Amino acid sequence: MNRLRATEQILVFSRYIGQQVVIKTLLSGEESVGTLKGIRQDALLVAIDDVNRWIPLNDGFKICDVRLLLKPLKKLTSQIIDTANGLPVQAFITPYYQQLGFDMPVFISPGHSCNCKYVHELGLADYRSASEIIVNNDQILIAQ
Repeated sequence: MNRLRATEQILVFSRYIGQQVVIKTLLSGEESVGTLKGIRQDALLVAIDDVNRWIPLNDGFKICDVRLLLKPLKKLTSQIIDTANGLPVQAFITPYYQQLGFDMPVFISPGHSCNCKYVHELGLADYRSASEIIVNNDQILIAQ
């Protein structure tokens, strides 16, 4: 599998600001759902339970696994497609789908081996919903 550097991951995440993310703490395995609020050079700003937290991304070590909660393109409806096709410029279609939370192919840089792959294929997206994650976490807590 092709691996993205932290700066390349931030580039992908920057296109989905405002979308929900799931953060898995690698030490405990605990999963939290939040909203991606912003980025900086080496971290993601995520709001979890109305508290903003910086989640560092580093090539050398990883303390959390962050994934966007996206929908596969097969869930596009005809109404969404019609709206996208009615946009004044064709280049607006991809950002429109991203804003709605759909998984789209990425472009990192010319010649990059991860170009044209979906965010899910790169290990940066999860197709579960926030409610599925919360129910799963609750089931784990009850089992313990």
